[in-house]
Amino acid sequence: MESRNKGHAHGHVLDETPDARTDPRLAVIHDQQGNAEESHIITASESPGSKHASTKLPDPWALRDSPTPLSPEAPAAPAAEQPSLRVPVGFRGPQPHEDDAQDTAPAPTWIPYASSVGALGTVPNVPMNKNGWRYVAAGPAAHRLPRTVYRAIDMAPACVHWSWQDRSAFTRISHDASIVGTDKGYRSARTNVGVRHGAWYVEVEVLSPDASSEPATPMRDGAHVRVGWARREASLNAPVGCDAYSYGFRDQNGACVTQSRLVSFGRAFGPGDVVGMYIRLPDRDAPLPRGTEHGIAQKRIPIRYKGQLYFESLEYAPTREMEALMDEQRRTGAVWTSEPRARAGVTTTVGAGGPTGAGPSSAGPSARGGAAAQAGSPGSAAAAIPRLEDSCIGFVVNGEPQGIAFVDMYDFRPPASRAHNKKRKENQGITPNTSASTVIKSRQNTMDDGMLGYYCMASMYGGARVRLITSNFKFPPPADLEDSLWRAGAAPNIRHHRQHAAPAWRPLAERYAEAWTEAMFLDEQEDQRVASTDGT
Repeated sequence: MESRNKGHAHGHVLDETPDARTDPRLAVIHDQQGNAEESHIITASESPGSKHASTKLPDPWALRDSPTPLSPEAPAAPAAEQPSLRVPVGFRGPQPHEDDAQDTAPAPTWIPYASSVGALGTVPNVPMNKNGWRYVAAGPAAHRLPRTVYRAIDMAPACVHWSWQDRSAFTRISHDASIVGTDKGYRSARTNVGVRHGAWYVEVEVLSPDASSEPATPMRDGAHVRVGWARREASLNAPVGCDAYSYGFRDQNGACVTQSRLVSFGRAFGPGDVVGMYIRLPDRDAPLPRGTEHGIAQKRIPIRYKGQLYFESLEYAPTREMEALMDEQRRTGAVWTSEPRARAGVTTTVGAGGPTGAGPSSAGPSARGGAAAQAGSPGSAAAAIPRLEDSCIGFVVNGEPQGIAFVDMYDFRPPASRAHNKKRKENQGITPNTSASTVIKSRQNTMDDGMLGYYCMASMYGGARVRLITSNFKFPPPADLEDSLWRAGAAPNIRHHRQHAAPAWRPLAERYAEAWTEAMFLDEQEDQRVASTDGT
C-alpha cells in the first residue's frame, strides 16, 4: 500500500494523517522542515518479520569462511536477473529499486557550515535517532533473504565512524564522519558500531572550536568535552556519564563520572590532547549474568525515506530498574558500585566525593580515583540490576595511563523478567480498531536486538570538536594495556579482583567487519524464522 501524505511536524515523527500521536501504525517520517516524504506505509502487524525471532550470535570469525556480502568470495548475481530485487508474493514492504545500495549505502548529502579544513556540517536528508525511534540503513538482499528481502547495512564510509543517525540533532559532523561538535550546550554522538565482548581501544582527539562549530554568542564557560562508553539508552542530549547507562571522563578536572556524580580521577585535558579509551567486556563464551535476556530478536519494519531504505524500530527506553537506581542515588547520595560484595547483595559505590569529587562527602571517604563506599540493602535498586563481571573501563591521556575508572558495569541486555512478561502478550494481533498505545507496545522489543552493547560516545559543549581515531593511534598503547592501567591506579574501593587474565586488546577499527557479519547472520536467522512460520 502506497501513500503520499502531507503534514507538518518538527523532527522525525510518524505520519500525522491520521495523527501519529493517535495512530502510530503509520510508519512515515518527516524531514526537519515538516515536509512528508513519499514512503511506503505498513503497520506493525503487516511488517515482514515483525514478530520476535530469538537466536544467539555466533563467533563472527567462525563465519569468516562463509561467503557474505562483506566477503570478496561472495558470488556476484547476474545483472540481468537481479535476484536481490525479487520480492515474495504478498510482500508488504517498500519495493526495492535497481539503484538501491546492497552492501554500503552512500554517504548522505552533506552541507558545510564553513569552508575550513575539518569543517562541520549538516546532513538534512538523514533520519536522526530521536523521539524514541531508531533508524538503520537497509539494502535489498532477496537472493540471501527471499522472505524478508532486506538486510541491515551501514552508510559510507565503510569503517567505524561517528554515526550519521545516532547523535543529537543539535550536533554537527564532518564530511567523512570522523569529527563531531556542537555550538550549543552538551550534545552527544555515538559510533556506528558498538562492542559486546572482548577488549577494545580507541582514541578521541580534542580539537579547538572553529568557524563551523563556534556559537554565535560564546559560552561563558568556554568549550568543554566529555568522552566515554555508553549504551543505546543513554541520552544524546546530555553528557556521557549523566545517567547509569554511560561512563565518562571529564576534561575540566579529569573527573570520572557516572550517574551524574563527578569523582576525582585523572589529569585534566583539552584541545590538542588525545584521550585513549579502553573497555573490557566478558568473553563471548562467558556465562551470561542471571536476570538478563539471553535470546536475540529483531523487531523492525523497512521504510523508504528520501530515496534511501531504512529499518525503523522503537529505541530501547530506560527501564524501571535503572530509573529507580537514579531515584535512589538522588535521594541517598549513593552512587554506582563496583565492589565484588555487591554480587552478594550489598551495594558499594564508586563515584562519590563531593560536588567535584575532591574531598569527603556524605557518601563516604574519597581519594585518588574518586571512590566512596556506600553500603546498601540487598533489596536496593542497584542490587537488582545484573552486572558484567570482569568488565572494566580505563582512560589514557597522551599515552599516559590514568588508571581504571569503572569495573563491573551494568549489563547491556534487557532484564529477563520484562521480556518474559511481554511474551505472554505477544501475537494478539493488530486490527484497524486497535488502540494507538497497543500498537506502540506491539513494536517494543523486550529482547536484545543483537546490536546492544557499549558504544564509544563523546559529548561536546560550546563549540568543542572531537576526532575519532580507531587505528594508527597517535599514542599506540602497550600490549599489556590493562595491566598498565591497573598499575597507574584505580578508584580506591575498586580492588584488583579480576577472575581471568586480560585478553589481548584490539583497535576499534577491527570491530567494523565483525559487527556487520553478525548483522548479516541475524538477518538470515530472521528470514529462516519467517519461512518456518509461513510453512515455506
